[in-house]
Amino acid sequence: MTTSPAPSPGPLPPSGPPTHAGSGRPRRLSARAMLSAAPLATAVAAFTYAAAAFAVVLSGQKLPLADPAVPVELAPLNGPLGEVLRYLLPAAAVLGGGLALAVHVRRRPGRLLAGAAAGYAVLYSAVVLLLIVDTRLLTMLGYVPFLLVLAFTDTAALPENYGWPIVGHQLVLLAGVALWGMTAAAGLRASSGACLRCGRRDGGLGWLTAGAARRWGTPVTLAAAAVPAAYGATRFAWAAGIPLGISPEFLAMMQETGMVYAGLGLASMALLGTLLTLGLIQRWGSVFPRWIPWLGGRRVPILLAVIPAGLVSVVVVPAGATYLRIFTSGISTGIPFDAVNWATGAPTLLWVVWGPLLAAATLAYYLKRRTGCPRCGREG
Repeated sequence: MTTSPAPSPGPLPPSGPPTHAGSGRPRRLSARAMLSAAPLATAVAAFTYAAAAFAVVLSGQKLPLADPAVPVELAPLNGPLGEVLRYLLPAAAVLGGGLALAVHVRRRPGRLLAGAAAGYAVLYSAVVLLLIVDTRLLTMLGYVPFLLVLAFTDTAALPENYGWPIVGHQLVLLAGVALWGMTAAAGLRASSGACLRCGRRDGGLGWLTAGAARRWGTPVTLAAAAVPAAYGATRFAWAAGIPLGISPEFLAMMQETGMVYAGLGLASMALLGTLLTLGLIQRWGSVFPRWIPWLGGRRVPILLAVIPAGLVSVVVVPAGATYLRIFTSGISTGIPFDAVNWATGAPTLLWVVWGPLLAAATLAYYLKRRTGCPRCGREG
């Protein structure tokens, strides 16, 4: 009597954390999951903003676009442009929400729909960064150490009339910039057949490869580091009593009023920004130096460098655009800006290009350091 062999159990399930609902283990939020959810999140955020903005406008109030006490010459949003944007922003949010929802519904959007989403993202980002967001966010970042000291020593000295509704509105619009960036990336990757997680595709990515990023990343990073270095150098010189780029008379006035020391906080943050930017092309930007306790010799997490650099690259653009409008308007602000006092404004006018340079340097850092994709298997 023969015994038939036992049936094969078939291939074993892949090892690793289970993904079914009852596993009890949290699932890691991957880049693919974030990009897949981005169009729907963008649509929900856009429709929510549109509803809130229309409610504000129809109630007879105004969206907090600018400080109404500032003259229109220095704050164009207090003029006709602001009146147009108060109605255009919620209307554009409805249009954008519908476009993002279409990208979500079409899991494989065509090139036309993906291109429309990318074009909307660029236009929306340009309006927000160049027209709406001002210097407040960058100033807050620059004075973070000073504000932290006040928070523990003298809370009464914290700024009360900083225009917090305006700042909150700007933060909401900046969150929209981030969402639209991810939505555009998701649409373009899906329409081109690229990996939704890493963006790689067969045939290579040209200048977006790691090898190409090593070539063009270095000069871009050096240029990005030079802009805050120039700003910090002038302010440190003034604090030391050296009239670098300004007249001796203006330096004496700033010394009498204490203005010369008020800029030390921003100058220190600018110097720190220069050092951190240079770290994008230095070994210590990829591996913690040995002298750092507990971290020495370990690899620097990519996002630890990418997220702060990306944030700064965004907020410096509107700050530079604001200073560009101020110093080219011809309106007297009490700060001279001429051939003799060129350092009062020239370094800040470079912030408009500092943002794109820093963003490109950050992208090069990411492209050089990212590893192979666990989803598509393409190498880094």
